Amino acid sequence: MKVKIGLVGPADSLERILQASGRYLDSVEFVPGIYKLKEESPGITRELAPTCDVILFSGVVPYRIAALANVTSKPLLYLPRLGMSLARPLWDMRERGQSFERISIDSFAEQDLQEVAEELGIRFRTVRMVEYWESASYEELADSHESYFRQGITDVALTGLRRTTELLQERGVPCHRIYPTRHTIRESIEKAIYIGQNNRLRAYQTAVFIFQLRRGPASSSTAYDFLRIKNSFERILIDFANGIFGSVFPFGYDEYILFSTRGSAEEPNWMSSLFASADREDIVFCAGLGYGTTAYNAEANARKALNRAGGSKESSLYSVDVDGEICGPLAGPQPARYNIAESDAGILAIAEASGLSPAHVSKIRALVRSAGRSRFDVEEFAAGLEVSPRSARRILQGLIAAGAARIAAIESSTRAGRPRRLYEVSI
Repeated sequence: MKVKIGLVGPADSLERILQASGRYLDSVEFVPGIYKLKEESPGITRELAPTCDVILFSGVVPYRIAALANVTSKPLLYLPRLGMSLARPLWDMRERGQSFERISIDSFAEQDLQEVAEELGIRFRTVRMVEYWESASYEELADSHESYFRQGITDVALTGLRRTTELLQERGVPCHRIYPTRHTIRESIEKAIYIGQNNRLRAYQTAVFIFQLRRGPASSSTAYDFLRIKNSFERILIDFANGIFGSVFPFGYDEYILFSTRGSAEEPNWMSSLFASADREDIVFCAGLGYGTTAYNAEANARKALNRAGGSKESSLYSVDVDGEICGPLAGPQPARYNIAESDAGILAIAEASGLSPAHVSKIRALVRSAGRSRFDVEEFAAGLEVSPRSARRILQGLIAAGAARIAAIESSTRAGRPRRLYEVSI
């Protein structure tokens, strides 16, 4: 089954992405979401999210706007403007005999600008970084570029935004558009495929609930009364199981076991309706939710979670994930997360030597197991842990210092830039 990637951006940017992504059409279905204004990105994201595995934005600005709007829990990525994105406009200016010693630039990190200047042997006399923020309009960004030009501080503007480019051209300000390179586009598509495939595997994991009826109304003093309470609880569980496409079975005198998939169990509204229904009937229960790659593992984790939930006097539900992470109580506003594996001597030793938390080391071990391999480059490792590449490098250096990782290979490249390093993680 193909990974579905939603694309959000202006028409010309999405056309470039599709042109560079022909090699992935056998494994990816692209769903374009074209906007004219960056402020439209949250609405487009909301429309794409239900049918897409990952959303890829044409740049950091629409990405930030959509991320702050919090319209979806689906993974969101964007095409960065890395060092070599600047090579094309600089080359064009050089070919035209246009000076680029004094520039203003947006959509670019100052450190990346300095690095590409060193790699290309360019010395800028004046650089003005135009800071952008989510609420900034295209006009405000264009105003900043134009102000530097009219004051004689800069000779040319470089921008990653289509509309800002159009405004500057209309005002007679020399400008060039910064596009992501084809290599950057392909790396981002590959990252999106990797994340999408991992999330699908995660959604197909088995989810097992074990419910234990604790008591009903105080007036239930006879076996007949308790039977009526059980019947009410069973109706609640049947409705709940139907809502998450699961199957529920009695399991002993006061226990029930429910089988479903992780994707269905993680639907956002299931838990609130379960607890609300039990509260209306004045029924108290404890429950454990376990995830696993097999029904056996999921049930074992559900039993561990049930043991954690049993100490509460109120209705309570805990979960145990594939990597041993415990979360709960799930009905609370901010469920606590900790890991069974934190008592593992090996995990603790690596955590102490690397400076990472035991839970973080456990998450890395879970990544290695779920990926089915131990070698990653920085981008893959960052995507798997949902951290930035810079944080991923720091984590990998800590693991190397702890003897839990090593540089397994260095792949040289004909293009300018840092060689690709493969790290082997042994946790």
